[in-house]
Amino acid sequence: MAKPDLEKRAAFACAYAELGNATQAALSAGVPQSSAHSMGYRWLRDDRVVVMIREAMDDRLKALGPLAIKVVKDIMLSEHASPQTRLQAARDVLDRLGWVPPRRAETVEPTPLELHEMTISQLEEMTSGQRGIRLDQASLALIAQDER
Repeated sequence: MAKPDLEKRAAFACAYAELGNATQAALSAGVPQSSAHSMGYRWLRDDRVVVMIREAMDDRLKALGPLAIKVVKDIMLSEHASPQTRLQAARDVLDRLGWVPPRRAETVEPTPLELHEMTISQLEEMTSGQRGIRLDQASLALIAQDER
């Protein structure tokens, strides 16, 4: 007994997800050799069949998930893998888990004080190491008073 068209389309979608070849998938779905190429071509343009193919491909990918996780885990724990490769595998696992590394703290430059707001020690620190500026305690005190 021949398969109804809907069953053939579903079989085609599953076979296409596995084989990636429309003619071979059509043959696998029970389409005669003489029309397999044209029927495969036609079904690839049918929106309902495309949805079935996507679902079949999703199912195949979901089935590979545990294997992919095992491979990444094996690489991460392998003594034979380079440290960079192991680190990348660990980062991939953390990325898949949604972990985001904390942001580095940004250094905030203190806003400079006005001269009249500075203490004598701050004025001395500001002028230390600068050429041509030599102020004694009395001069610094006068500058601080003048700025007020």
